[in-house]
Amino acid sequence: MTGFHQIERSYPDQTVTDCFRVVRKLDSLEDGEGNCYDWYEIDRHYRFTDKTGPVAQQLVESTAALEDALCEYDELAGARMGEIEDALCEQDDANDVRISAVEDAVCEIDAIISTISEGGTINEQNLG
Repeated sequence: MTGFHQIERSYPDQTVTDCFRVVRKLDSLEDGEGNCYDWYEIDRHYRFTDKTGPVAQQLVESTAALEDALCEYDELAGARMGEIEDALCEQDDANDVRISAVEDAVCEIDAIISTISEGGTINEQNLG
């Protein structure tokens, strides 16, 4: 085994990548349990440690929580907006009734004024 190699190890809080060039094999031994161990001469070794994995996961979780909260707020705001619209419609209906009553009163007053200006008299029947 010679040439450039890369070994990547993942841990819960980080990923460690070792890059190196194997120059030559130095030794090889086997222990009493049958495990073989090889020793190599290496150079040009460098290690890169990436600790962004947990941060990225935290970002994903935070984004999901924020989206859920925004959706919940949007639903509540929509429901509240519906309540406000209903109240405004009720107020508009009540205003329509009041305006109609005022219009009716103005018409009655106009009729009375017309009767008076034509020389007529006012009695309880005219006042309606």
